[in-house]
Parts: sequence; C-alpha cells; structure tokens
Amino acid sequence: MTNVKEWEIVKRLVRLLADSAEDNSEESIRETLALIAKQRNLGNDKAGFEKAFRELRSELISKIDGGVPLEGITLKGKSDMWKPWFPDMQADEEWDTPRSTSYYQYLTVDKESEYTTLEYTANEVMSLLSDPRRAKPPVQRKGLILGDVQSGKTRTYIALMHKAVDCGYKLIVVLTSDNEDLRRQTQKRIDTDFIGYHNGEQVGVGKYLSMAKVPRISPLTNDNDFGKDYAGAFKNVARPTWNAIAPYVAVVKKNASVLSKFNKWLKNPEFDSDLPVLVIDDESDYASVNSSKPEDAPTRINGLIRELTIISSRTSYVAVTATPFANIFIDDEIEEDLFPRDFIHILQSPSDYIGAKKLFGDMDSQPKGSPCVQELDEEDLETWLPVTHKKTFDIVDPELHEAVKYAIDCFIIACCLRPNADTHKQSMLIHMSRFAQVQQQIADRVDDYIRSLDKAVRFHPEGDPRIERLHHAFVKEYENNGQTDGQAWENFYPRVNRFVKSGRLRVRLVNSKADDWNLQHSVPAELASNECTLFVGGNKLARGMTLDGLICSVFYRRVTASDTLLQMGRWFGYRPRYAQLQRIWMLPQSVLDYRYSCSIVEELKESARHMKRQGMTPKQFGLAIRKNPNRGVHITNTGKMRSAKEGENFQEFDLSGEIIESIRLTVNGRQLEKNDRALAELLKQLHAPEIDSGESPKAHTQVFANVPAKTIIDFLTEYKAGYGDKFGFTVFTYPNRDIEWDSSLVERYAKTQMDENPSITWNVAFINGEGGKVEGPDDLDFGWRKIIRKSSYNSDKGYFQINDERMRLGSKTDVLKVARFVYDGTIDAQSKSERDYYLTKYFGDHPSLLLYRVQINSTKGWHQNLAPENGPGLLGAKLIVPVDKKDTNHKLGKTVYVYNTVAQRNEYERLNQQKAYEQDEDD
Repeated sequence: MTNVKEWEIVKRLVRLLADSAEDNSEESIRETLALIAKQRNLGNDKAGFEKAFRELRSELISKIDGGVPLEGITLKGKSDMWKPWFPDMQADEEWDTPRSTSYYQYLTVDKESEYTTLEYTANEVMSLLSDPRRAKPPVQRKGLILGDVQSGKTRTYIALMHKAVDCGYKLIVVLTSDNEDLRRQTQKRIDTDFIGYHNGEQVGVGKYLSMAKVPRISPLTNDNDFGKDYAGAFKNVARPTWNAIAPYVAVVKKNASVLSKFNKWLKNPEFDSDLPVLVIDDESDYASVNSSKPEDAPTRINGLIRELTIISSRTSYVAVTATPFANIFIDDEIEEDLFPRDFIHILQSPSDYIGAKKLFGDMDSQPKGSPCVQELDEEDLETWLPVTHKKTFDIVDPELHEAVKYAIDCFIIACCLRPNADTHKQSMLIHMSRFAQVQQQIADRVDDYIRSLDKAVRFHPEGDPRIERLHHAFVKEYENNGQTDGQAWENFYPRVNRFVKSGRLRVRLVNSKADDWNLQHSVPAELASNECTLFVGGNKLARGMTLDGLICSVFYRRVTASDTLLQMGRWFGYRPRYAQLQRIWMLPQSVLDYRYSCSIVEELKESARHMKRQGMTPKQFGLAIRKNPNRGVHITNTGKMRSAKEGENFQEFDLSGEIIESIRLTVNGRQLEKNDRALAELLKQLHAPEIDSGESPKAHTQVFANVPAKTIIDFLTEYKAGYGDKFGFTVFTYPNRDIEWDSSLVERYAKTQMDENPSITWNVAFINGEGGKVEGPDDLDFGWRKIIRKSSYNSDKGYFQINDERMRLGSKTDVLKVARFVYDGTIDAQSKSERDYYLTKYFGDHPSLLLYRVQINSTKGWHQNLAPENGPGLLGAKLIVPVDKKDTNHKLGKTVYVYNTVAQRNEYERLNQQKAYEQDEDD
C-alpha cells in the first residue's frame, strides 16, 4: 500500500534539491528521487515511485534541457459545458499510464531519444480534451497544435494518442493527406510507434507494450485505406463501444469517397454515440479548410470532417500543422466549422532544430557567412527549363544543366564527408517542375549523369573532366568553407571512388506516374538501409514526405502561397553532426519569400505569447498577418481566406526598428524621369534657411537636419522604386488580378506621422559609395558618389533586384554616418546589428531618409542598355524609424494586414468606438 503522506515529503525534498541544482535532467531527478525514497524506507514501493516520478518530471519539465523552455504556448478557451478533469485522473492512485511509459521506453532505448518534452505536451493537450469518463457529461472540443515543419509533430501526436488510450479513449482517427503513398507512410509510423504490429509482426513499440501486458490495439486500416475493405468492415468488424477491451485506430486519407464510407460505417446503432473519440487532423491546413463562398455549401472534405466530429458527442478534434494560416482564417462564428475555439498549443522547437529562420533569416535579419543557401541564376536556367512552363514542355538539351550537375557533385562529396555515413540513408531533393512528364525528363538526365560518373571513376580516373568536376566541388564548396577536416583531395578521392562504385547511389522518381519509370530503371520498392537517393519530383515530394538524411536540394519553383512554400521545405529538421554540409539552391525570389514566410509565422507566435500573458482565448485571437511587402508569395490559398479581409491599422510591429530600403529599382523610363524631378525638387527645398546641413565626420557624408515633413512627403509622392517594393507602389493580390495603389508603404508612413505630429522634422542623407561621381542636378553642390550593387533583372516587372550577398541596399555604416552628424555624444559601434542604432537616443523622434545612386553590376552585359555604368545611376532610398530602446517599438505607421474574423470584429468595435468619440467631440 502506498504511503501517500511519506511520498509527499519525498517529493517536497526532491523539489528543494532541484531548485538549487545547476543541471536538472530526467536522470538526475530519477536518481535523486530513488536516493530520498530509500532514505525514507520507500525503496520497495515501485508503484509509488513511478507515480511520484511522473508528477515531478511533469512539474520540473521547464527546467530540463539546459534551460530551454519546453512548455510551449497555450491559449485556452472558456466554456460553461467543459470542466477540467485531467488533474483528478492524475491524482487517482489506481490510474496508470502503461502505453505512454512503453512508448517513452521505446524512444529512450531503441531511438536514443529524449521524451521529456513529449510528456509535457501530451499532458498539456490531454488536459484540454473531452473528459473520457462515461459518468461525466459528454462535451465536444476543437483545438490546434502548431509546430515547425519537420520538427517532430508526428511524434508529438503519437505521444498524445498513447496518453489518450491510457485515459480511456476508445477510438482514434488520424486524417492524412489525400495521397495514398503518404497515408501509407503515416500508417507505417502508427504501426511502429503506436500499434506495435505491422502485418501481424511485432515492430517498434510492440515489445514494450507486450511487457506491459496492455490490450492490443484494433486497427481499422493497414496497408490499405478504409475504403478498400469497406464492404468487409461493414459486415464483419464490430463498431467501437464502451465495452470493447481494446481501443480502435484508423489512418484515413482526406478523400471524399473514403471519408464518406468511414462516416457511414461509424453511424450505426452498434456505435455508442457518447464514446470518447480523438480525431487528429494531420496537416490540417490541407484539404480540411472550407474554401467555398459563404453562401455555398462547404467543400466536400470540410463537410465530411465536420460530420465526423459530431458522430460522437464526446469527440475531441485536434488540428496539427506547421502552417496554420488557413486554419486561423476559418470563420469562428460558424459553430460546426473547425475553428480551434477551445485551445491553440504552439510547440517549442529544440535548439538543434534547423528551421526557416536559421537558414534564411526573416524580413529584418539574415544569417551571415553561411554557405548553406545559394542562389540559382534564373536567366541561365531559363534556356534549359523556364521556371514557368507547360506540362508538355520538352527539354531540348539532352544533358543535365550545369547547375544541377554541380549540386549532384556536392551531394556526392557531402555523402563522403558525413561522419559514420556508411550505414546511414542519405538523400538529395531535385524539385524543378510540378508536371510529371517534365519531372521524368529531369530524372532521365540525372540518371544518365550518375551512370556517367560511375564510368568515369571506374575507367577514366586520370584527368577526366568529370573527376575534375568532383574535385572542384570539393574545393569550392567544402574545403574553402573549412568543412573537410583538413583532408586533401588526394587522400579523400579514394573514398569518393569507392562510394560511387558501391551502388548506393540511386535515382528515384516520385510522382503519380513514377511506377513505370522506376521499374524500367530497376529501382526496388523499398529503400536500402544505407541508400543514397536522388529524389526527383514535385508536389508529391513537397508535403509530408520524409527524406532521410537530406543533405542537398535543388528547388527551382515559383510558389504562390506561404503555407505551401514552407511545407515544401523538406530541408527543415534535424541534421545531427552534418548540418554544416547541407546545401540548398533556389531562386533569389524564393529566398525572399522564405524570409517573409518566416516573419509571419514568428509574428503569429509573438501574438500568441502576448495573448497568453493577457489571459486571452482563441475566440479572442484577433490575428492580423502582414501581407508580403516584397510581392512574392501570398499568405495562403485565396479560397481559404474568404472569411478574411484586408485592412489598414496601427500595428506595434510594423515599421519601427525595421530595416526598410528599396531593393527593387525600376527601369521604367517615365518613372525614372519622375524620380529625377523629385530629387531635383528635394535638393532645391533642402536649401531652405531653417534646414541645417553639413558633412558627417564619418566618410564625408552630406546630411540635412530639420527637414519639414511636407518636403519629404512631396518627394515620396513622386519617387517610386520597383514593383512591390516598400518604396514602390503598394500591390494587393486578388484571385484574378493585382491592384496597385498610387502610394508606397513609406509614403503612407510619412503622411501618418505628419497627421499625428505636424511639426515633425526629418533628416536626409546622401550616401557615398565606391562608384563614379554623381553628376547633377543643378542644386547638387556637394560630393556624391554612386554605390555599386550586384543585381538581377526581372523582365516581367521591369526592375533590377539587388541580390548581392546580403540582398541589401545599405548597411550599418550608413546609419552610423547619419547618427554621428545628428548626435554629439559617443556612439559604441561594436554591435553587429544596424537596428541597434535606430534609437531615439541618437536620432530623437526624427525619421531619416537616406538616398543612394546605384550603379548596377550584373554578369549580363546587356544590362548596360537599361542602367549604363556611365549614367546617373538608379535612385535608391532607405528609411530609419527610431525607437526608444532596442527590440521595442515607438513610432507607428500604417501598413496592410489581413484579418481573420475575430480581428474583423475587434476592428469593427474599435471603429464604432472611435466614431462615437468623434461624435461626442462634435457635439
């Protein structure tokens, strides 16, 4: 019999020691608990020990893993019908968690993986679901789990499934992609990590479940989806009931035919209609969200999922996704729809997770010095395969493009450099078309190139140009970046030789028509345990597909939605001991789009953190997501945003402290003339007597202070950079057209500032570079030299995109030049981030406009026709909005956001209130 009072004393002593410990770990908690339990004569009470350990682990979880907070962020809804129930179950001495313990044992022993975060998350989410106890009133619940792409969401929801069965849930339904191959991939994972059996054989967690002597799960699906065995299931398979010894699980794809059959099978008198059911909607932003017009019936899949969630009055629906943009645009006022009204839980990614921010940065900061992400030359690749092409396009060149050959060479070198790689799967992704016929042509050429390399290392080792290519990749990509562990090519090449001849390299085509191609090329159905695979495909590779040991990727696509783009990032995830070898080649626009996508995800998380501190609920989730200022991807599919609207509003995270500069420079002749006239007029106005001017003590930079806001607005009204730039015309994208406003984001900011503070003044600076002297206009009576920037030309929109190493027009040095003119004190220039100098301490409340004449540097000689080197240069601009202190916002400017329905109501109430105030003032 457990001595509850004594165990309470033991736990209190463990907490005291944990609070003073420098490094708490799961092992240290267990060891401390065992020691104190032995001292209190409780060493033989195994049941009491395990119960105390579970409680302490859950309690002290946020102190584990080196101080990284593991609790994530949870927003909880309010309901009169639902009452907290999980703490009561945890306190019950009779309650046990054999399935969860078996799963964690499997992860620890077989996978050498930590489970502390999983345990916390499973408990946190479990506590928000429907009470599974029959004696309690049934309640339906809806929630959302948000985690980063490839960060371990599947493992998280499997831990939740185990916990749910431990608590008494009788049926678990996992909804997957509409693709059968991906459904089978999920089914296999569920078999291994949850059921413990696959095709009758014990696998994965099975041996630990057997030792725990728990009832075996009843699977409703296997290698075939439910629809395949529908007739047999209808006649022979008993429905889940309260009296069933074993719970049921089904892995069902989001296919209308399959879902309708499953729902029909479940809606049967045998089925207890108040049974505890858990529905996990994996990749819930895909196919689940209603994209119909408000007046129309919901889309078929959305309607069937709604139906599934109400078959039992005790159903908990948990959406799981890395890209929740579509989910948050669900109209929360439609009760039966899938808006996560009861909870939103945002997972904390571990420190070793490689996500969008680590690889690409965001709209405000970019990683420096990393060779992982590299840009493709679109103009060069267009001659081989246009980025926009039809499904019937024929690649004329029988050879693979040089850029793809180089990427494959790097993959081979990386496979040989990766530590202990002989026994591991490794892979490369080649995603260059969404059409199966074009993908096959690419696969043909990739296969030919691999065969050619095999012949080269076997028969032509001396001086063969193919071997020299491998040598070049070794030196340029890895030796020059210090990633070869000091190995010389002469000593390293024998390893490359053995690897290419080993037969481990294999090309696999992945699309709906790939079976014949793979059969013709003798590609086995199952991957070898140490296969090094070059996957060629498109959208089928893009969502949910796991590519083990992914090292190199070629991504040559234009994608229209942020959620789709993030899901296509198979390169996100974990790269233990070989992260530095990873390489990704993509278009410059894709890099910018990933930065934007990262920014809006981080803003979403920051909104959730703020809401949690305020005690707000998902129903109050007034979320506004920033539209892409760089005119790249949209937020999500336009149909999924029917419940959203565009709006202008003051936002605390819009322009203050951001790096805002023109990186798209138009070559439109009429606009260039307007820009020159705007500059000439500005120079004339800068001679007004109230304006102070002089040279900055740093680099002879001409600076003007106390410039009236109207002078700046007059300039910005005429001056425009390239299409979609923050200094260009604001662009809105609708389903069938793009609309340009005749003002820029920066112009509207300047007008807002003057409306709020008519006496506000600006600084204007003319930044010198290393190019030729700027000639004219007449009022230019100081020295001004052009800057030189590497750029690529967008022929569709008629602008040059600055795409040098940093994709930047200006730099921290430029900010310091202005600061040292307007501030008399000492400025510490040690910080690496230029935003650290955007301070009112230096600039006061005065925004600054920095102007540049840009000399275009392009590898294509024809650019001279559009922006000649001996011409005046293209006019670029940069804005500095000062803030009170680092990482905070002070000045606000209007910018464009897209609101969900909750935010729309909040905005409506705000405007009504504002209108009432104005009427009171008029009276």
